[in-house]
Amino acid sequence: MFEKLKKMVIDYIDYDENAITPETEILRDLEMTSYDIVTMIGELENEFGITMDEDEIKEIVTLGDLAAYITKKL
Repeated sequence: MFEKLKKMVIDYIDYDENAITPETEILRDLEMTSYDIVTMIGELENEFGITMDEDEIKEIVTLGDLAAYITKKL
């Protein structure tokens, strides 16, 4: 799951692939704007056929957290 998310992030924003790890923080490290995040959430929901709960996603900090969250929703 993490590798698929990593590819989606690389496709979405210009970021060094080698610098992305499960510990990469979405806001701090990737410097994603709120618009970027909302757009990416929509893409993730479509890609995986899930609905992401707004209160639950507020707790997601890293890409590893996001991968675990999506895996749990599947």
